[in-house]
Amino acid sequence: MYGMNRVRLLIDDPLPGPVNMARDEALLQACVPDSAPTLRFYAWKPPTISLGYFQDYAEYERLEPPAGDLAVVRRTTGGGAILHDLEVTYSLVIPLTHPLVHGKPNDLYRLAHRAIISAIGTPARMLGEGGGRCDESSHRGPFFCFARRHDLDVVVPDASGPNGFSKIAGSAQRRTAAAILQHGSIILDSRFEQQPVATWKSHNGPTDFTKAVELLMPAFEGALGLRLDPAEWRDEELDAAFRFEGRYAGRAWTVDRDRAACSASNAPG
Repeated sequence: MYGMNRVRLLIDDPLPGPVNMARDEALLQACVPDSAPTLRFYAWKPPTISLGYFQDYAEYERLEPPAGDLAVVRRTTGGGAILHDLEVTYSLVIPLTHPLVHGKPNDLYRLAHRAIISAIGTPARMLGEGGGRCDESSHRGPFFCFARRHDLDVVVPDASGPNGFSKIAGSAQRRTAAAILQHGSIILDSRFEQQPVATWKSHNGPTDFTKAVELLMPAFEGALGLRLDPAEWRDEELDAAFRFEGRYAGRAWTVDRDRAACSASNAPG
C-alpha cells in the first residue's frame, strides 16, 4: 500500500488506440478511496484520432486524407478530436477523497498543466486563470481539440496562432463516484497540417518520447508535491483492460456512442 505522499508511475510502450483507452478505463475502475494516485505516460501506434465523447462520428468521416485515413477511437472524456501521433499522453487517476482534489477536482487541471509548463519552460503558460474547464465545450467548437481555446490550456507564442498563441497541451476529465481520470496530450512534433498545434520541438524540446518523459517526470513530481514510484501493471488491471478493449474497438461505441456498449461510461463531470 502506498502512502498519501506517493504516486504510482506507469510508462507504456506505444499502443493502439483501443488498448490505450481500455488501460485508462481499467485504472479508473480500480481506483478506490484508499488507492494511491496513478500517473501513466503513453504513446500511440499507429497514429490515431480520438473523438471526444460527444462528437458525431460523421465529423470524422468528413475528414480528408491523410488525417481521414487514420485509425479512430472514442474517448469517454469530452472535448474535441485529437490526432495522436508524435506526442506524450499522460493520464492521472486519483481518488476524489485525496487531499489534492477533495472538494476541488478542477484543480487537477492546474496541477498537471503547471507540470507541463515546468517541463517545457519559458515561454509556455496557461492561456488564462479563469474558472473554465479544459473540456467545458464538450458539445461545441472546431473538430480538433487543439483548435479550441480554454483558460487552462497550455499555450506558447506563435505568430500564426489566434492572438499570437497556439495550444501545445490540453486535458479532459471523467469522474466516477470514487475517482477522477484526467488525461491529456503534449505535442512533441506534427506531421499533419490538418490539426493546428504548437510543438515542443519548435521550442527546442525533445521529439523522442523517452526523453520527453524524462523531463516530465520530475516536473509532475514537483507540481503534485508527491513522490513518483515506478511500478508495473497489476494482473487484475491488465485483465480488466483486456475486457474493455473490445468495447473501445467496436462499432457500437466508436460510431454510435452506445451506452449499452460502454455501460461504465459517463460524460465528463
